[in-house]
Amino acid sequence: MGFLFLGACFGRSSSRSKHSSAHCRDITSEPVESTPPGSSEGKKFQVIGGRRFNNEEDVDYMLPNDDTEADRLHFQHWAIKYTIGGLYQAPVHELLVKGSRVVDAGCGPATWTFEMAKDYPNSNFIGLDVSFVFPEIIRPPNVDFHICNISKEIPFEDDSIDYYHQRLLVAGLSVEDMKAALKNAYRVLKPGGYIELGEEALIAQVENKGPKYTPINTMMTAMIKKKGLSPDIGLDIGNYLTEIGFENIHYEKVLVPVGHTNKAGSLWWEDFSELFRSIRPLVAMGIPAYEDPELYDVFVNELKEEFAEYKTNIWYCIAFGQKPLEATL
Repeated sequence: MGFLFLGACFGRSSSRSKHSSAHCRDITSEPVESTPPGSSEGKKFQVIGGRRFNNEEDVDYMLPNDDTEADRLHFQHWAIKYTIGGLYQAPVHELLVKGSRVVDAGCGPATWTFEMAKDYPNSNFIGLDVSFVFPEIIRPPNVDFHICNISKEIPFEDDSIDYYHQRLLVAGLSVEDMKAALKNAYRVLKPGGYIELGEEALIAQVENKGPKYTPINTMMTAMIKKKGLSPDIGLDIGNYLTEIGFENIHYEKVLVPVGHTNKAGSLWWEDFSELFRSIRPLVAMGIPAYEDPELYDVFVNELKEEFAEYKTNIWYCIAFGQKPLEATL
């Protein structure tokens, strides 16, 4: 659950695109120092309850932005991979084997980016994220990164990307910003290029909520909506692709057990449990008793038992499509 991007360069030698701007920062052309966890230097971060959160005015990402969150996102990657049976759903294998230019928007610590780069060495992968959370130095030779707000701008020429991958920005993009990001993706994709999205339906589509989780679900809904975000944006991603002009759209919902039934349930509980812990500072604003980490850990363990008893499920939503061969911007 991802509650919340490079100049046109491959081999780290290409010139910067004319679309680069104040919204985007190429980290491959010059050294960049990562802000250490817990720092609020330049007012870009704020520390709440010992966790580092983004503090940029134009960034809505709700979850922490620190090493602990990066670890959770690594684990989340494996849960998604197991759930959907692979790294992607769009029919792009042949393109990737031949050699393509791929964007991973909202790449986070780049787990998907790195695994794809290893599997498809002839393709070039560009990770985009609003914060510096990806590896700075150690990375495959066919991977580059860029710090970028994709709802403002994607720093590539028109018709220059073969495959655009984006997932789990439910806690980072409002509906308006999601549509803006997808319009930017449409512009940079080549005619016939593919886009693929993955999002969760976090609130309305949660099945079999128990009495302990229900108030947290209600609180999370309020927090997400207060930020101008849509907690169930996954239900609409196929419609957004249609609205923007993509074609050959495929949309599906995959039922995800959380903490029960099978290996997928175990993997997703690990993700959820760390998610619950990551939002403890926010939950404690509404329930002050949970400022005590030990008391909150007891609550999270009780949730695990409840999820297993009530067979709680969520939905993971997938949509992919193509830019028309005769597309007009």
